[in-house]
Amino acid sequence: MKYLKIFIVFIISIFIFTSGVYASKADTLAGLRSELADLKEKKKNVDYKTAKTKSEINYAKNNIYSSQDEIKKNEVSIDKAKIEIEKLNIEIAKTKENIKSLMNALQDTMGNNIYLEYLLDAKDYADLVYRYTIIEQVAAENKEKINIWEDQINKNIQLQKDLAVREEILKNEIIKLEKSVMSLGDRYDDYIEDAAAIKTEVTSTQEYINYLVNLGCGENQSIISCISINGDTGFSKPLGKGTITSYFGYRIHPITGVKSSWHNAIDVGGNSEGTSVYAAANGIVSKITKRSSCGGNQVYVHHNIAGKLYTSSYWHLLNINVSIGQSVTRNTVVGTVGGGRNTPWDGCSTGPHLHFIIARGWYGTSCSGDCYLNWNTFKYAKSVDPQEILKLPNKGIWWFSR
Repeated sequence: MKYLKIFIVFIISIFIFTSGVYASKADTLAGLRSELADLKEKKKNVDYKTAKTKSEINYAKNNIYSSQDEIKKNEVSIDKAKIEIEKLNIEIAKTKENIKSLMNALQDTMGNNIYLEYLLDAKDYADLVYRYTIIEQVAAENKEKINIWEDQINKNIQLQKDLAVREEILKNEIIKLEKSVMSLGDRYDDYIEDAAAIKTEVTSTQEYINYLVNLGCGENQSIISCISINGDTGFSKPLGKGTITSYFGYRIHPITGVKSSWHNAIDVGGNSEGTSVYAAANGIVSKITKRSSCGGNQVYVHHNIAGKLYTSSYWHLLNINVSIGQSVTRNTVVGTVGGGRNTPWDGCSTGPHLHFIIARGWYGTSCSGDCYLNWNTFKYAKSVDPQEILKLPNKGIWWFSR
Protein backbone atom coordinates (compact mmCIF):
# COMPACT_ATOMS: atom_id res chain seq x y z
CA MET A 1 0.00 0.00 0.00
CA LYS A 2 2.68 2.35 1.07
CA TYR A 3 4.68 1.52 -2.00
CA LEU A 4 1.80 2.05 -4.29
CA LYS A 5 0.96 5.47 -2.97
CA ILE A 6 4.49 6.60 -3.59
CA PHE A 7 4.35 5.15 -6.99
CA ILE A 8 1.15 7.03 -7.65
CA VAL A 9 2.58 10.29 -6.47
CA PHE A 10 5.43 9.91 -8.83
CA ILE A 11 3.22 9.05 -11.71
CA ILE A 12 0.94 11.96 -11.32
CA SER A 13 3.82 14.30 -11.07
CA ILE A 14 5.29 13.06 -14.31
CA PHE A 15 2.13 13.61 -16.32
CA ILE A 16 2.36 17.37 -16.21
CA PHE A 17 5.88 17.68 -17.45
CA THR A 18 4.93 18.40 -21.01
CA SER A 19 2.05 19.76 -23.04
CA GLY A 20 3.12 17.67 -26.00
CA VAL A 21 2.66 13.97 -26.57
CA TYR A 22 4.89 11.97 -24.30
CA ALA A 23 4.41 8.24 -23.93
CA SER A 24 6.41 6.26 -21.41
CA LYS A 25 6.74 2.52 -21.34
CA ALA A 26 9.17 2.40 -18.45
CA ASP A 27 8.00 0.16 -15.62
CA THR A 28 11.38 -0.48 -14.02
CA LEU A 29 13.92 1.58 -12.09
CA ALA A 30 16.28 1.39 -15.04
CA GLY A 31 13.56 2.72 -17.30
CA LEU A 32 12.77 5.53 -14.88
CA ARG A 33 16.42 6.57 -14.75
CA SER A 34 16.42 6.76 -18.54
CA GLU A 35 13.26 8.89 -18.45
CA LEU A 36 14.85 11.14 -15.83
CA ALA A 37 17.83 11.69 -18.13
CA ASP A 38 15.41 12.55 -20.95
CA LEU A 39 13.54 14.97 -18.68
CA LYS A 40 16.76 16.74 -17.75
CA GLU A 41 17.67 17.05 -21.41
CA LYS A 42 14.21 18.43 -22.18
CA LYS A 43 14.59 20.89 -19.30
CA LYS A 44 17.94 22.02 -20.68
CA ASN A 45 16.42 22.46 -24.15
CA VAL A 46 13.39 24.41 -22.86
CA ASP A 47 15.64 26.63 -20.73
CA TYR A 48 17.69 27.43 -23.83
CA LYS A 49 14.57 28.23 -25.86
CA THR A 50 13.23 30.37 -23.01
CA ALA A 51 16.42 32.41 -22.78
CA LYS A 52 16.65 32.73 -26.57
CA THR A 53 13.03 33.89 -26.85
CA LYS A 54 13.52 36.39 -24.04
CA SER A 55 16.56 37.76 -25.88
CA GLU A 56 14.52 38.04 -29.10
CA ILE A 57 11.76 39.89 -27.22
CA ASN A 58 14.27 42.36 -25.77
CA TYR A 59 15.86 42.85 -29.20
CA ALA A 60 12.48 43.54 -30.80
CA LYS A 61 11.49 45.94 -28.00
CA ASN A 62 14.77 47.82 -28.33
CA ASN A 63 14.15 48.18 -32.07
CA ILE A 64 10.69 49.54 -31.32
CA TYR A 65 12.13 52.08 -28.90
CA SER A 66 14.83 53.07 -31.40
CA SER A 67 12.28 53.50 -34.18
CA GLN A 68 10.05 55.58 -31.93
CA ASP A 69 13.01 57.78 -30.97
CA GLU A 70 13.96 58.19 -34.63
CA ILE A 71 10.40 59.21 -35.51
CA LYS A 72 10.47 61.87 -32.79
CA LYS A 73 13.82 63.18 -34.04
CA ASN A 74 12.54 63.20 -37.62
CA GLU A 75 9.46 65.16 -36.63
CA VAL A 76 11.70 67.74 -34.94
CA SER A 77 13.85 67.93 -38.09
CA ILE A 78 10.75 68.40 -40.25
CA ASP A 79 9.54 71.25 -38.04
CA LYS A 80 12.97 72.88 -38.18
CA ALA A 81 13.03 72.54 -41.97
CA LYS A 82 9.61 74.20 -42.24
CA ILE A 83 10.73 77.10 -40.04
CA GLU A 84 13.95 77.46 -42.04
CA ILE A 85 11.99 77.56 -45.30
CA GLU A 86 9.77 80.33 -43.94
CA LYS A 87 12.81 82.37 -42.91
CA LEU A 88 14.50 81.84 -46.29
CA ASN A 89 11.34 82.83 -48.15
CA ILE A 90 11.26 86.10 -46.17
CA GLU A 91 14.93 86.77 -46.96
CA ILE A 92 14.37 86.00 -50.64
CA ALA A 93 11.44 88.37 -50.76
CA LYS A 94 13.49 91.15 -49.18
CA THR A 95 16.46 90.51 -51.46
CA LYS A 96 14.28 90.48 -54.56
CA GLU A 97 12.97 93.90 -53.60
CA ASN A 98 16.54 95.03 -53.08
CA ILE A 99 17.56 93.76 -56.53
CA LYS A 100 14.54 95.41 -58.06
CA SER A 101 15.60 98.74 -56.58
CA LEU A 102 19.15 98.22 -57.78
CA MET A 103 18.01 97.41 -61.29
CA ASN A 104 15.78 100.46 -61.33
CA ALA A 105 18.76 102.56 -60.34
CA LEU A 106 20.69 101.16 -63.26
CA GLN A 107 17.89 101.81 -65.78
CA ASP A 108 16.05 104.85 -64.51
CA THR A 109 17.38 108.34 -64.95
CA MET A 110 15.06 109.94 -62.42
CA GLY A 111 13.38 109.19 -59.15
CA ASN A 112 14.02 109.12 -55.45
CA ASN A 113 15.44 105.59 -55.39
CA ILE A 114 18.31 105.44 -52.91
CA TYR A 115 20.49 103.77 -55.51
CA LEU A 116 19.59 106.43 -58.08
CA GLU A 117 20.48 109.10 -55.57
CA TYR A 118 23.71 107.28 -54.98
CA LEU A 119 24.43 107.44 -58.76
CA LEU A 120 23.41 111.06 -59.26
CA ASP A 121 25.54 112.09 -56.35
CA ALA A 122 28.67 111.16 -58.29
CA LYS A 123 31.25 113.96 -58.49
CA ASP A 124 32.34 113.21 -62.03
CA TYR A 125 31.98 110.67 -64.80
CA ALA A 126 34.60 108.33 -63.35
CA ASP A 127 32.82 108.36 -60.03
CA LEU A 128 29.52 107.66 -61.79
CA VAL A 129 30.98 104.61 -63.55
CA TYR A 130 32.45 103.41 -60.27
CA ARG A 131 29.14 103.77 -58.47
CA TYR A 132 27.28 102.08 -61.31
CA THR A 133 29.69 99.15 -61.16
CA ILE A 134 29.17 98.80 -57.41
CA ILE A 135 25.37 98.73 -57.78
CA GLU A 136 25.64 96.12 -60.53
CA GLN A 137 27.95 94.03 -58.35
CA VAL A 138 25.61 94.28 -55.36
CA ALA A 139 22.70 93.17 -57.53
CA ALA A 140 24.70 90.16 -58.77
CA GLU A 141 25.66 89.19 -55.22
CA ASN A 142 22.02 89.40 -54.10
CA LYS A 143 20.98 87.21 -57.01
CA GLU A 144 23.60 84.66 -55.91
CA LYS A 145 22.18 84.77 -52.38
CA ILE A 146 18.72 84.07 -53.75
CA ASN A 147 20.03 81.13 -55.73
CA ILE A 148 21.72 79.70 -52.63
CA TRP A 149 18.60 80.20 -50.49
CA GLU A 150 16.34 78.68 -53.11
CA ASP A 151 18.67 75.72 -53.32
CA GLN A 152 18.47 75.36 -49.53
CA ILE A 153 14.67 75.57 -49.67
CA ASN A 154 14.60 72.77 -52.24
CA LYS A 155 16.87 70.69 -50.03
CA ASN A 156 14.63 71.31 -47.02
CA ILE A 157 11.54 70.36 -49.01
CA GLN A 158 13.23 67.15 -50.13
CA LEU A 159 14.34 66.52 -46.56
CA GLN A 160 10.74 66.75 -45.39
CA LYS A 161 9.65 64.28 -48.07
CA ASP A 162 12.47 61.87 -47.24
CA LEU A 163 11.74 62.08 -43.51
CA ALA A 164 8.02 61.52 -44.11
CA VAL A 165 8.79 58.41 -46.16
CA ARG A 166 11.18 57.19 -43.47
CA GLU A 167 8.57 57.83 -40.78
CA GLU A 168 6.04 55.70 -42.67
CA ILE A 169 8.59 52.91 -42.98
CA LEU A 170 9.37 53.12 -39.27
CA LYS A 171 5.69 53.06 -38.30
CA ASN A 172 5.13 49.93 -40.39
CA GLU A 173 8.24 48.39 -38.86
CA ILE A 174 6.94 49.18 -35.35
CA ILE A 175 3.63 47.44 -36.16
CA LYS A 176 5.52 44.35 -37.33
CA LEU A 177 7.77 44.41 -34.27
CA GLU A 178 4.82 44.78 -31.90
CA LYS A 179 3.14 41.76 -33.50
CA SER A 180 6.42 39.90 -33.20
CA VAL A 181 6.71 40.81 -29.51
CA MET A 182 3.18 39.54 -28.89
CA SER A 183 3.89 36.29 -30.69
CA LEU A 184 7.22 35.87 -28.92
CA GLY A 185 5.53 36.69 -25.61
CA ASP A 186 3.03 33.86 -26.10
CA ARG A 187 5.86 31.51 -26.98
CA TYR A 188 7.85 32.69 -23.97
CA ASP A 189 4.90 32.05 -21.64
CA ASP A 190 4.56 28.54 -23.06
CA TYR A 191 8.25 27.86 -22.50
CA ILE A 192 8.05 29.20 -18.95
CA GLU A 193 5.14 26.88 -18.21
CA ASP A 194 6.93 23.94 -19.82
CA ALA A 195 10.12 24.69 -17.90
CA ALA A 196 8.26 24.90 -14.59
CA ALA A 197 6.37 21.67 -15.30
CA ILE A 198 9.50 19.81 -16.35
CA LYS A 199 11.38 21.06 -13.30
CA THR A 200 8.60 19.68 -11.11
CA GLU A 201 8.69 16.37 -12.94
CA VAL A 202 12.48 16.10 -12.67
CA THR A 203 12.19 16.58 -8.91
CA SER A 204 9.24 14.21 -8.59
CA THR A 205 10.89 11.55 -10.73
CA GLN A 206 14.10 11.73 -8.74
CA GLU A 207 12.19 11.51 -5.46
CA TYR A 208 10.22 8.56 -6.77
CA ILE A 209 13.39 6.77 -7.89
CA ASN A 210 14.93 7.37 -4.45
CA TYR A 211 11.82 5.99 -2.81
CA LEU A 212 11.78 2.84 -4.94
CA VAL A 213 15.46 2.30 -4.20
CA ASN A 214 14.76 2.59 -0.47
CA LEU A 215 11.95 0.08 -0.90
CA GLY A 216 14.48 -2.33 -2.32
CA CYS A 217 13.04 -2.50 -5.82
CA GLY A 218 15.48 -4.03 -8.31
CA GLU A 219 16.72 -2.08 -11.32
CA ASN A 220 14.87 -4.33 -13.74
CA GLN A 221 12.05 -5.38 -11.45
CA SER A 222 8.55 -4.41 -12.54
CA ILE A 223 7.41 -1.40 -10.52
CA ILE A 224 3.86 -2.69 -10.42
CA SER A 225 5.14 -5.88 -8.78
CA CYS A 226 7.04 -3.81 -6.19
CA ILE A 227 3.95 -1.98 -4.95
CA SER A 228 0.37 -2.78 -3.97
CA ILE A 229 -2.85 -0.85 -3.41
CA ASN A 230 -6.10 -1.51 -1.54
CA GLY A 231 -8.86 -2.23 -3.98
CA ASP A 232 -12.46 -1.05 -3.83
CA THR A 233 -15.78 -1.85 -5.44
CA GLY A 234 -16.90 1.64 -6.41
CA PHE A 235 -16.90 5.37 -5.64
CA SER A 236 -18.63 7.41 -2.96
CA LYS A 237 -19.46 11.11 -2.93
CA PRO A 238 -16.51 13.24 -1.77
CA LEU A 239 -18.79 15.47 0.36
CA GLY A 240 -21.47 14.72 2.95
CA LYS A 241 -23.85 17.13 1.26
CA GLY A 242 -23.86 19.48 -1.70
CA THR A 243 -25.25 20.35 -5.11
CA ILE A 244 -23.69 20.52 -8.56
CA THR A 245 -22.95 24.10 -9.63
CA SER A 246 -21.13 23.32 -12.91
CA TYR A 247 -21.38 20.21 -15.07
CA PHE A 248 -18.71 18.06 -16.66
CA GLY A 249 -18.06 18.97 -20.32
CA TYR A 250 -17.86 22.12 -22.42
CA ARG A 251 -19.03 25.35 -20.83
CA ILE A 252 -18.42 29.11 -20.73
CA HIS A 253 -15.46 29.61 -18.41
CA PRO A 254 -16.68 31.49 -15.30
CA ILE A 255 -13.40 33.44 -14.94
CA THR A 256 -12.15 34.09 -18.50
CA GLY A 257 -15.51 34.01 -20.27
CA VAL A 258 -14.03 31.73 -22.96
CA LYS A 259 -16.77 29.84 -24.77
CA SER A 260 -16.50 26.07 -25.24
CA SER A 261 -14.02 25.76 -22.38
CA TRP A 262 -13.52 22.09 -21.45
CA HIS A 263 -14.39 21.33 -17.83
CA ASN A 264 -13.11 17.85 -16.96
CA ALA A 265 -14.83 17.81 -13.58
CA ILE A 266 -17.97 18.70 -11.72
CA ASP A 267 -18.08 21.64 -9.33
CA VAL A 268 -19.87 20.95 -6.07
CA GLY A 269 -21.12 23.92 -4.06
CA GLY A 270 -23.26 24.49 -1.00
CA ASN A 271 -20.53 23.98 1.59
CA SER A 272 -18.59 26.60 3.50
CA GLU A 273 -14.81 26.75 3.54
CA GLY A 274 -13.37 24.22 5.97
CA THR A 275 -15.95 21.50 5.21
CA SER A 276 -14.35 18.02 5.14
CA VAL A 277 -13.59 16.52 1.72
CA TYR A 278 -13.32 12.71 1.66
CA ALA A 279 -11.48 10.31 -0.62
CA ALA A 280 -14.03 8.91 -3.07
CA ALA A 281 -12.64 5.37 -2.71
CA ASN A 282 -9.80 3.37 -1.18
CA GLY A 283 -6.46 4.24 -2.72
CA ILE A 284 -3.08 5.90 -2.39
CA VAL A 285 -2.26 9.60 -2.55
CA SER A 286 -0.12 9.99 -5.67
CA LYS A 287 0.38 13.73 -6.01
CA ILE A 288 -0.15 16.94 -4.09
CA THR A 289 -0.05 20.45 -5.53
CA LYS A 290 0.04 23.37 -3.15
CA ARG A 291 -1.26 26.88 -3.78
CA SER A 292 -1.52 26.65 -7.55
CA SER A 293 -2.58 29.98 -9.07
CA CYS A 294 -5.33 28.10 -10.90
CA GLY A 295 -6.73 25.24 -8.86
CA GLY A 296 -5.26 26.07 -5.48
CA ASN A 297 -4.40 23.14 -3.23
CA GLN A 298 -4.92 19.83 -5.04
CA VAL A 299 -4.81 16.15 -4.06
CA TYR A 300 -4.58 13.23 -6.51
CA VAL A 301 -5.43 9.65 -5.50
CA HIS A 302 -4.92 6.38 -7.41
CA HIS A 303 -7.59 3.69 -7.13
CA ASN A 304 -8.16 0.10 -8.13
CA ILE A 305 -11.91 -0.25 -8.61
CA ALA A 306 -12.98 -3.81 -9.29
CA GLY A 307 -9.70 -4.48 -11.08
CA LYS A 308 -9.75 -1.24 -13.11
CA LEU A 309 -7.39 1.67 -12.47
CA TYR A 310 -8.69 5.19 -11.80
CA THR A 311 -7.38 8.55 -10.63
CA SER A 312 -9.49 10.98 -8.61
CA SER A 313 -8.53 14.58 -7.92
CA TYR A 314 -9.77 17.23 -5.48
CA TRP A 315 -9.10 20.94 -6.26
CA HIS A 316 -9.54 24.33 -4.54
CA LEU A 317 -8.83 22.87 -1.11
CA LEU A 318 -8.41 25.17 1.88
CA ASN A 319 -6.27 22.62 3.72
CA ILE A 320 -4.56 19.36 2.72
CA ASN A 321 -4.83 16.60 5.36
CA VAL A 322 -2.86 13.80 3.64
CA SER A 323 0.64 13.21 2.32
CA ILE A 324 2.06 11.61 -0.80
CA GLY A 325 2.13 7.83 -0.57
CA GLN A 326 -0.50 7.70 2.17
CA SER A 327 -3.10 4.95 1.97
CA VAL A 328 -6.64 6.31 2.18
CA THR A 329 -10.13 4.88 2.58
CA ARG A 330 -13.54 6.29 1.80
CA ASN A 331 -13.58 7.80 5.28
CA THR A 332 -10.21 9.56 4.98
CA VAL A 333 -10.46 13.37 4.97
CA VAL A 334 -8.04 14.39 2.20
CA GLY A 335 -8.64 18.10 2.80
CA THR A 336 -11.24 20.80 3.33
CA VAL A 337 -13.33 22.92 0.99
CA GLY A 338 -11.62 26.14 -0.15
CA GLY A 339 -11.89 28.46 -3.14
CA GLY A 340 -13.27 31.40 -1.18
CA ARG A 341 -11.81 34.41 0.60
CA ASN A 342 -9.40 32.25 2.59
CA THR A 343 -7.59 31.02 -0.53
CA PRO A 344 -6.60 34.32 -2.22
CA TRP A 345 -3.80 32.62 -4.18
CA ASP A 346 -6.36 30.62 -6.17
CA GLY A 347 -7.29 32.77 -9.17
CA CYS A 348 -9.59 30.18 -10.79
CA SER A 349 -12.33 30.04 -8.21
CA THR A 350 -15.40 32.22 -7.85
CA GLY A 351 -16.31 30.99 -4.38
CA PRO A 352 -16.16 28.02 -1.99
CA HIS A 353 -16.61 24.75 -3.90
CA LEU A 354 -14.95 21.43 -4.75
CA HIS A 355 -13.66 20.77 -8.27
CA PHE A 356 -13.93 16.95 -8.40
CA ILE A 357 -12.29 14.84 -11.14
CA ILE A 358 -12.45 11.13 -11.95
CA ALA A 359 -10.29 9.75 -14.77
CA ARG A 360 -9.66 6.25 -16.07
CA GLY A 361 -6.17 4.86 -15.47
CA TRP A 362 -3.34 6.01 -13.24
CA TYR A 363 -2.36 9.46 -14.28
CA GLY A 364 1.25 10.60 -13.95
CA THR A 365 3.08 7.28 -13.82
CA SER A 366 4.50 4.45 -15.89
CA CYS A 367 3.34 0.88 -15.61
CA SER A 368 2.49 -2.08 -17.78
CA GLY A 369 -1.21 -1.39 -17.29
CA ASP A 370 -3.42 1.65 -17.88
CA CYS A 371 -0.88 4.32 -16.86
CA TYR A 372 0.01 7.54 -18.67
CA LEU A 373 1.92 10.77 -18.19
CA ASN A 374 0.34 13.27 -20.53
CA TRP A 375 -1.83 16.04 -19.04
CA ASN A 376 -4.01 16.35 -22.16
CA THR A 377 -4.66 12.62 -22.05
CA PHE A 378 -5.79 12.99 -18.44
CA LYS A 379 -7.89 16.07 -19.08
CA TYR A 380 -9.55 15.19 -22.39
CA ALA A 381 -9.26 11.50 -23.20
CA LYS A 382 -9.39 9.83 -19.80
CA SER A 383 -11.59 12.07 -17.65
CA VAL A 384 -15.13 10.80 -17.13
CA ASP A 385 -18.29 12.43 -15.79
CA PRO A 386 -18.39 12.05 -11.97
CA GLN A 387 -22.11 12.87 -11.97
CA GLU A 388 -22.80 9.79 -14.05
CA ILE A 389 -20.51 7.52 -12.01
CA LEU A 390 -21.87 8.73 -8.65
CA LYS A 391 -25.48 9.03 -9.89
CA LEU A 392 -25.70 12.60 -8.64
CA PRO A 393 -28.81 14.78 -9.08
CA ASN A 394 -28.80 17.75 -11.45
CA LYS A 395 -27.99 21.36 -10.60
CA GLY A 396 -30.00 22.86 -7.79
CA ILE A 397 -30.93 19.50 -6.28
CA TRP A 398 -29.15 18.68 -3.03
CA TRP A 399 -27.91 15.41 -1.56
CA PHE A 400 -27.35 14.89 2.14
CA SER A 401 -25.39 11.66 2.41
CA ARG A 402 -22.35 10.07 0.86
